[in-house]
Amino acid sequence: MKLLLFLFTAVLLQSPTVEQESNDNRVVFDKTIHDFGDFRIDDGPKSHTFTFTNKWDKPIVIQTVVSSCGCAAPEWTRAPVKPGEKGTIKVTFSNDQGPYPFDKSLAVYIAGFPRPYVLRIRGVVHRKKVSITQTHPVVMGSLRLRRQLLEMGQINQGATKTDSIEIINTGKKPVFLKAISNHPNLVLQLPGTRLDPKERGFIRYTIDTKNKEEWGDVIYHAQLILNDKKDPLHVVTVKASVKMNTAGLTAADKKRAPLPQMSKSAIDFNVASAGSPIRADFVLFNKGKSTLVIYKIDTSHPNIKVTMNQQVLPGSSTPVNVVIPEEAVKDTGEVIYTVSLTTNAPSRPTINLLVYGRIK
Repeated sequence: MKLLLFLFTAVLLQSPTVEQESNDNRVVFDKTIHDFGDFRIDDGPKSHTFTFTNKWDKPIVIQTVVSSCGCAAPEWTRAPVKPGEKGTIKVTFSNDQGPYPFDKSLAVYIAGFPRPYVLRIRGVVHRKKVSITQTHPVVMGSLRLRRQLLEMGQINQGATKTDSIEIINTGKKPVFLKAISNHPNLVLQLPGTRLDPKERGFIRYTIDTKNKEEWGDVIYHAQLILNDKKDPLHVVTVKASVKMNTAGLTAADKKRAPLPQMSKSAIDFNVASAGSPIRADFVLFNKGKSTLVIYKIDTSHPNIKVTMNQQVLPGSSTPVNVVIPEEAVKDTGEVIYTVSLTTNAPSRPTINLLVYGRIK
């Protein structure tokens, strides 16, 4: 029951993750994420310098750089950076807090810009030396990767988000590398077409929601082709959740917006028999001043059926009927099923519903 309560709270109270999204084209960084990889705590501090170019027609001034942790200390160009010129932001990770994986962010505030640019540093600190088989357990031919499922969190509609994953050639011969995306929203950039023995590189992957409009949970795949050979197992999966972009909305826009309210956010079915369908009924109200639109319905099991009107007029409501089929009611013990509604409401772009209990 403790685990169930933990999951219950985590889903209902989840907040948007910090997103590494594009800001605008006035300032362009050489990279926005630096991965230090694996190193030991006795290796001492680690530093990296991000370089940016002023693409604007006016000088820019960095007001401040705010670190998410005292362990990541920034230094930056203090003088105005003229159009076409470059500046730097150096960050030093102190590496004095023990062995652990870290992912720290730097918010770069530029005078006159509406929101900061976000830079990230990450890596894994170890107490002692570890092998590549431990740090990069995914095997694709002679290549090794840290993971095969890449979670990108939330992305605002109309924005782009970029990340990268390290690959290592552990073989004795060069690997000639190609990659094919299965969707126009997934853009791939390889470290080069050739990776020599023992060489490391990073595959940079970007979800660009401007290419094709999609909402809610999205799953894309990248096929890696090694030495012109395609193996169905050499696939990397990229997941994200596309939400409403509230940037640019005025106070008047928000006042006129839809306002969703649920009759309840969770239903406890108490006890159900394995193999028996479960039904849960909610009601969704629109207390706002414009039509509420449900762009996407996502569920924790592909066969869960949700019946509802996906447009709700102001002052109206719609039943939300959830049926969990018998094929999803198999495992005994405490279970939790989720339904996520992606909306056009600035105050609640995602509505999470839970159906939970015990299967006997």
